[in-house]
Amino acid sequence: MITEDLKPSDHNPYLPHRLNFYAVLIITEGEVNHIVDFKVHTLKKGDVMVISKGQIHAFEQRAKYKGYLVVFSEAFMQKYIAQSTIARINHLYNYFLKQEKINNPDYNQILLNKLKEELQSKSSSLPNIIASLLTVYLLKLNDENTSLATNTVDDKKLEYFNLFKHLVEQNYSKTRDAKVYASDIAISYKHLNEVCKKIVKTTAKAFIDSYIILEAKRMLVSTSLSVKEIAFTLGFDEPTNFLKYFKKHTSLTPVEFRNALA
Repeated sequence: MITEDLKPSDHNPYLPHRLNFYAVLIITEGEVNHIVDFKVHTLKKGDVMVISKGQIHAFEQRAKYKGYLVVFSEAFMQKYIAQSTIARINHLYNYFLKQEKINNPDYNQILLNKLKEELQSKSSSLPNIIASLLTVYLLKLNDENTSLATNTVDDKKLEYFNLFKHLVEQNYSKTRDAKVYASDIAISYKHLNEVCKKIVKTTAKAFIDSYIILEAKRMLVSTSLSVKEIAFTLGFDEPTNFLKYFKKHTSLTPVEFRNALA
């Protein structure tokens, strides 16, 4: 559980809230159910869960466990971690592809021991040292994540999917047309569908819909925006169209979903 001296003052950690940084949740004792993007994950001693910037998560209030939340900003990563490393660990933080959790107590303990040691040293090179420790640890996790994956794909398909995902994240409020994204990537609509079916087991259109619904859910629980404001933010011309779209994919109205998690 979170002790009072470590409890944040700007939000309730036990309610779903959105991260504006990258995180690594490491469990060292006990067992806990941790919510990430509205899914409950049971984590035990030695388990690791990487949580991406932009995801929603919440701690379980009454569980008996101990652990660490290692956090770092995108600015820190861009400044102190090599671009080639970032490209590899971005795969680890791609929540559409990664394993839900990884069990690796040895790597965890090495990282935690070294972090404690270096933080006490107060070295002038501390940011670089911390970045080096994180680099080794995250690359190890990425290798472990890759070895656990049951769906192996070639690099070109993965490259196309990552481009598609990035474009959807940037432009979902402007278009929900998969053919537009295929054109932007310079591949056929049929090819894009083949890529998506191979990588995430769904069509390009279904992926776009799932991403928009996920963003809608995130906004509903992490902001005070009205349903009307969320509808316009997501690119819907009329709030009623958003309501119908949301209910079609979730069987709930936006208000019902928000109230259920309040």
